[in-house]
Amino acid sequence: MLSRSPVTDCSSCSLGIASGPGRCKFTPLAREAGATLCAQGERPRTVYFVKEGFVSLSAVSPRGAETVLTLRGPTALLCAEALHGEPSPYEVRALSPVKLCGIGAEAMNQWVGPDRGPARAVLDLVLLESRLQRDEVNYRQGDCLSRVARFTLAHARFLADRPNAVRKQVVARLLGMRPETLSRCLTRLERDGVVDASRGVRVIDARRLAVIAMEEAAA
Repeated sequence: MLSRSPVTDCSSCSLGIASGPGRCKFTPLAREAGATLCAQGERPRTVYFVKEGFVSLSAVSPRGAETVLTLRGPTALLCAEALHGEPSPYEVRALSPVKLCGIGAEAMNQWVGPDRGPARAVLDLVLLESRLQRDEVNYRQGDCLSRVARFTLAHARFLADRPNAVRKQVVARLLGMRPETLSRCLTRLERDGVVDASRGVRVIDARRLAVIAMEEAAA
């Protein structure tokens, strides 16, 4: 759900292209960086689909310690707990200006149809994938270089040089290091010829980058 090209408007969305009267029930929305879509423990009323931009999903323990920090981008389905009236396990916050499609939980349940219908079966698969993604990769394991290598291999676009890119401070926090350490690791990876960090970050040699991530993590 993290990859794929962003859906920038309804003319590039399959529902928008084929929509007739009443076909698509989603409403286009926009939120600025820093906006909270849902608080941890809150019962969300709206399900969101990310068209463009990035959001963070974070959770804290009762003692206030951050236990989860992960990122989502285009094509992610957010706040699906609304469909079952469940509280959100995360605070969902925009990391960049985001374009979204939103729909109320009741309206989506009515639109999807009965429990044994095909649309409901597809939605259940999507929700199952979303729940499985709660078991996030722990990017804070291993030394700093291995963390950066693993993250870059999977999510280089979060460091892309574009208006809605995620700031390096956020990525450094996700990896459990200082922004200066992140920059030094990227410089080393660039010197080794596996990434181009001149503008954003672009993977040049994915195979060697994977080897570095595995070797450093095992060291």
